[in-house]
Amino acid sequence: MTKKKRSSYITTELVVFLVLLAAALLVTMLMEPPSLRTAVIVMIFVVAIVYFVISTLRKERWFYIAGKVLTSCSEQMDKYVSAVTMPTAITRKNGMIGWHNPAFALLAGGRCEGQNLFRIFPQLYKPEKDKKVKIGNVTYLKEAIPARFDGVDYMIYRLIDVGNTYEASDLCRTVMATSAHIQVDNYGDLLRGTSQNRHANIDAEIDRIISKQTKCLKGVYQKYDRDKYLMIFERRYLSALMQSKFSFIDEVKRVDTGTNAVVPTLSVGVGVGNVPEDANRSAIAALELALGRGGDQAVIKDEAGYKFYGGGQQAIEKRTRVKARMFSHALKNLMEQCDRVIIMGHTVPDLDCMGAAMGIFACARQVGKKAYIVLDKSNAAVQGLVDEMKRDPDYNNVLITPAEANSLLEEQSMLVILDTQIASFTIAPQLVSKAKTLVVIDHHVRGTEHIEMPTLSLLEPYASSTAEMVTELLEYFSDKIYIKPLEVESLLAGITIDTKGFSFKTGVRTFEAASYLRKLGADTTSIRHLFQDDLETFSTRASVVQNAQVLPDGIAISWCPDDAKNPQMLAAQAADSLIGIRGINASFVLCGQGDTIIISGRSIGGINVQRILEKLGGGGHATIAGAQLKGTDKKTANDELRQAIEDYKKES
Repeated sequence: MTKKKRSSYITTELVVFLVLLAAALLVTMLMEPPSLRTAVIVMIFVVAIVYFVISTLRKERWFYIAGKVLTSCSEQMDKYVSAVTMPTAITRKNGMIGWHNPAFALLAGGRCEGQNLFRIFPQLYKPEKDKKVKIGNVTYLKEAIPARFDGVDYMIYRLIDVGNTYEASDLCRTVMATSAHIQVDNYGDLLRGTSQNRHANIDAEIDRIISKQTKCLKGVYQKYDRDKYLMIFERRYLSALMQSKFSFIDEVKRVDTGTNAVVPTLSVGVGVGNVPEDANRSAIAALELALGRGGDQAVIKDEAGYKFYGGGQQAIEKRTRVKARMFSHALKNLMEQCDRVIIMGHTVPDLDCMGAAMGIFACARQVGKKAYIVLDKSNAAVQGLVDEMKRDPDYNNVLITPAEANSLLEEQSMLVILDTQIASFTIAPQLVSKAKTLVVIDHHVRGTEHIEMPTLSLLEPYASSTAEMVTELLEYFSDKIYIKPLEVESLLAGITIDTKGFSFKTGVRTFEAASYLRKLGADTTSIRHLFQDDLETFSTRASVVQNAQVLPDGIAISWCPDDAKNPQMLAAQAADSLIGIRGINASFVLCGQGDTIIISGRSIGGINVQRILEKLGGGGHATIAGAQLKGTDKKTANDELRQAIEDYKKES
């Protein structure tokens, strides 16, 4: 056993002084005559008093220095919760201790002012590389903080018990308030789809589930609207919520509504911040993102960015067209105030993008505004439509290059972005930042990267296509709107191509939009030539399908040839063809385009390709998604895709 060190508060300096004082008194007692003896004794007492005064002043001086030095290093000193109880000493550069706290005295076995730190604890002179030292049975972390006061250099030495010390920032992070905004998806449709006598029971059951979850998190919640809740809890309980993958969302789905046609779902936005205001702001942004991605999921926004949970199901189609009608009227009013309209879609546009552009072109013509469509270069997917436009004199000079669009885009011009909500995915991203009036219309699931603060935006992830959304806008744009046959047919072609012939992501409103276009004269036979392929494209696509590698879970992966024309379009078409084969549940086709690897993902519904490609920076829908990997070679892209697939399987 280690012998316990006896506490002593008698310093070496005091012992020497007392010895000298005793010796002086002894010698004085032998002196003659008595008057001399008395004088010497008086002198000794005067010296003793002076010594104690100087010693006290020196200690006061060191207390003052310690206060100033510790204050100047307060940020580092206050890093830990138990800073006061840590053994701490202030020394000169040579190691002489001038001040220490009681914890240091207890560790050293007594007061140590005036002694050398490295003689008391030799192990501090040369600690291990990890700065850990062992004193007794405890392992400490040596912390040395240089300081300067009145032109003199000092060192603050602190011994941190690594096993029983917590950083203040970590403790603060665990107890800081976390906000969660919860919303019942499509609450109006939920009530309309269930019998009235069940409404109270449904509300009560959802309240019970949210209340139970709040108690598990030791938090509080408030229902501030008929379909909205605010929950507040400490951050340390967030990890448990994440580990459960927000299981209360699935619990709400099991609420009995009396019909299988309507299922209640929740969208949850969780925000983390240094102060409650920041946490609430982040929670609102997270909820908006969850709703923009189709609902039925949770989104967390913290310092590292966004995290997503749930969202495995298709977005629920909204039955009401109120939003489309209001947006159509707002778009018309905005167009009437602009001098021209510039329409732009994503890079390598498809028929959905170009068909929607033709619909917006018809809107601009209705209000008497000149409109242009930005197209840098044509591709096989839209070549048929481009040829038809060139043959029609009404579309002369409608198609413009990005450079021409940049010169035409002035302060009173409107820029309409179609079929994407990511600025970097557009044909000319520089136009997005230049536009004063910006409108975004898109049907893709909202991602973490999107155009911020547009003048108007219509993002509907439940819609089958952007062409469907624009068709609905046309219905409410004007009572007597004139739409040319080519515009009607291009819109119907866009819906047809994105729904794969009305077999994917097709809802009631999709057929209503197609019916409206058919009523306007769209010919389903004549639109077929808009998406006909040439023989070379057909043969190349067949080879991509033939060379696909099928993984055990029915996931097919294939590559487009390096010399293929329009590789991005070919990848999308090949991915569509692959999921038409029995036994293939999802497909991913990759192609190289410059220094970028492009991935097209498709699914028949059982596998969410959007969640897989989102891990690679992409996005889309549960059954149709894509991603772009810039500066990546083929092997790395293939490995990253396979890893994303494995991660998705583990999460599911």
